[in-house]
Amino acid sequence: MKNPERLALAYLKFFGTPMCIAAIVAALVAFTRARAGRWEEAALAGLIAIACGAAGFGIIWWVRFAAHPPDANEQLRAQHPNEPWMWREDWAAGAMRTSNRRDARRFLIFAAAWCLATFPLFAIVPHQAIRTHGYPPMLALIFPVAGVVMLAWAMRLARRAREYGEATFTMASIPAQIGGSLLGKIDAERPLSAGRAAMLELACVARTMRGTFHHLTIWDRVLWRAELSTISDSAGAIPVAFIIPPDCLASDDLNPRRRIVWRLSARAPGPYGGFRAEFEVPVFKIGENYASASASRIER
Repeated sequence: MKNPERLALAYLKFFGTPMCIAAIVAALVAFTRARAGRWEEAALAGLIAIACGAAGFGIIWWVRFAAHPPDANEQLRAQHPNEPWMWREDWAAGAMRTSNRRDARRFLIFAAAWCLATFPLFAIVPHQAIRTHGYPPMLALIFPVAGVVMLAWAMRLARRAREYGEATFTMASIPAQIGGSLLGKIDAERPLSAGRAAMLELACVARTMRGTFHHLTIWDRVLWRAELSTISDSAGAIPVAFIIPPDCLASDDLNPRRRIVWRLSARAPGPYGGFRAEFEVPVFKIGENYASASASRIER
């Protein structure tokens, strides 16, 4: 997934909030049908409420979790007040690692829960449509069908994670410098074959976060981007070498609602959609007084 935040927010804007509302309405319908003794209709409405609620509130939770940057280590910040590339443990170590297994596992659990909640609709809805001689109830089948699609996609992500494992980007020097270069290599737990073609992309992104809870939106605006074709070396690692122009902005996450993010992406052909990895890398201008600029940046 090239930009998980934007995909999640797209789901939230077009499905999350309406599904939460639909879950509440369906729950009320289930309650009234149960009081009237119409248990079949109550069961159908209850399943729809569970499916919509799990989807809507699950998406909202996912977006809120994914929207915030990793927390800076306060001890590292105190030790390096004017070196923000040392404030995060992965940046300080010069080694950024993906979370493919964790992401695939979360999506798989979500998709499996959706399917468990909605699969009974395959038995209930057709019977209801035949009994009432109407086809509108068949629209409810979109929920289990969506579950099947999500489950298939989650299984593909899980297989990709098993095929390649996690990936680590090791920087040659910390940080990458504006007006200088970003050098390093990407290693997969299960190395790629030597000489495999790979595509790299380095992008400077202005990320703005607005609103709260289910009104949360994130806007990504690419300020600068470069692509590079390369091949894996004899050890299966992907070499990384980008020249960074001197007029680019430095990484900045002091204000979580207005960030400057440098994103390194790598992809290579292979089974299960091929190798995919994405990292947030530290790019700064050496010599800038970041400590004195922190207060003004946070106020922006």
